[in-house]
Amino acid sequence: MKPFKLITIPLLVVLLNPPARAQQDVCNYIESLSCDVATNRDKKQKHLNFFIISAPKKGKLDLGSRFNIARSKLKSLFRPKKFVAIVAKDIQTASAKIQYRLNGSGARIGTLWFDGHGSYKKGYAVFYTGKDEFNYQSIKDPAHIKPLQELAAYTNEKSKVVIGSCYGGATFFRKSLYSNDTLRMNGDSLMMNLGKIFSESTIYACESWVMTKPGLFRKKASVAGHPLAKVYKDIVYRPAWENMSKWNEYNATKESFCAVNPVTMDIYGNLMIRSDSYTGKTRVKKEIEKNIKKLRPGLLKVK
Repeated sequence: MKPFKLITIPLLVVLLNPPARAQQDVCNYIESLSCDVATNRDKKQKHLNFFIISAPKKGKLDLGSRFNIARSKLKSLFRPKKFVAIVAKDIQTASAKIQYRLNGSGARIGTLWFDGHGSYKKGYAVFYTGKDEFNYQSIKDPAHIKPLQELAAYTNEKSKVVIGSCYGGATFFRKSLYSNDTLRMNGDSLMMNLGKIFSESTIYACESWVMTKPGLFRKKASVAGHPLAKVYKDIVYRPAWENMSKWNEYNATKESFCAVNPVTMDIYGNLMIRSDSYTGKTRVKKEIEKNIKKLRPGLLKVK
């Protein structure tokens, strides 16, 4: 046998039957290529941001809601591939419209913001989509949450769900309007149960007021602030003043609940967390302290 054959044959044996370590190296390399492909696919995955507004009730003048409809629809008009504003009479209508847009563009949900009013009088955290109310109890009803579960199929770890109503994430106790009882708002329970539906997403909600002005889509104080009406100077609103502009974040995957700075949206509807707390400013602190000292009973009329 010639010398070159003596070298070639063992080499072929090694190539055809590599040792265990070589096999592992090949497997690791192939796996890394698969991960790179998956990462690139995730980077290319389109995300659409949605701003859901309850349709105003007929015969009721709701300037805040109508202002939000006008400005969000305008944003949606100029950025249709990034941001969609939807006005809905109920959650089923909202869900159907969102799914239609997602299926048409092959996108996932980026930011899903439920805009609307909270209800301090109810004594618990709540958000509405048209006529449908979601609180820490109704969010557990399988029939009630089916439209939300349908939307959850379009989310991933990059998706963010926002309860944009006042007191939506409130965890404080406050005095009942109808008795001497003390009520807990249970905003954290609402957020956590919403997280069970959107299990890959992060949930955001505010302890206190979510303001129309200076508004979303800006880098300034955005939804942080307080209402000016006299009724909010009633003593029963003390916890709202003490927790003004405080937001909470619930990560459904990690099951972690923590406080965060106020949130806002950029011009494309992407959720942004402010770099400062807003209430940490000396001017704001003094204003809150001054308003708390002026609180008095009897301003909020209970029917």
